[in-house]
Amino acid sequence: MKKSLLMLLLIPFLLGGCNKKNKSNSEEETQGVQYIDVSVTEISLHEGEQFQIPIEILKKTIVICQSNDENIATVTHDGLVTATGQGETTITISGGKNRFIIFVTVAPEQAKDSLQIVMVKEEFIIQAGDEYILPITVKYGNEVVASPTLSYTYETEGIVSIAGLTVTGVATGLTKCVVLASYNEMTASSSFTITVYWWVR
Repeated sequence: MKKSLLMLLLIPFLLGGCNKKNKSNSEEETQGVQYIDVSVTEISLHEGEQFQIPIEILKKTIVICQSNDENIATVTHDGLVTATGQGETTITISGGKNRFIIFVTVAPEQAKDSLQIVMVKEEFIIQAGDEYILPITVKYGNEVVASPTLSYTYETEGIVSIAGLTVTGVATGLTKCVVLASYNEMTASSSFTITVYWWVR
C-alpha cells in the first residue's frame, strides 16, 4: 500500500520532468531557424523608378517590409520599392526571427533619352559547370528595355562564357567582365567580377 501511494505521488514529478525536457528540445530545434532570405543589400534608383526586392520565404511566416523614410523610398508588403525623392534611407525586411536591412540611394530622375545598365550586385561566385542568370536590367530613361543587345569582354579568357544573361562556369579562377548594352543607337557599359570554383563532395 505504501509503495502504491509513493508511486502515485511521484507520477506528477516524472511527467513534469518529461514535459520540461521536451520543451527544451523544441526550443533548441527553433534556434537558428532561417525564415526568410534576402540576397540584396544595396539598391540604387532614380526618382520614380521601382525595384522588386527578392524575398525568399524558407519557413511559413509573416513578412513585414518597412521604409525608414518614405519621402525617399516607399515599400509595399511584398517588397516593391518606389523611389519618391532624392537621398539615402534604409528598408527593413523582417520575417520570423530574421531581419535584413537594405541601403537605398535615390538619385535625380534619369534623362528620358539616356541608356543605363542596372545591376543589384557586382560580384558573383558560381560553381564550374553551373549556369547563372545575371541580374542585369537595361533602361532607356525610366523604361526597361525588353530585348537589349548585350556583348561581353573578359579580363581573363576561358573562366566563364556568357550568352545573353546566362553565364556558365568553365574553369576555376576569377575574371573581370565588362558588359556593353546597345539600344536605339545608344550604348552603356558596366563591369562585374565572377569567381568560379570546383565543388568537391
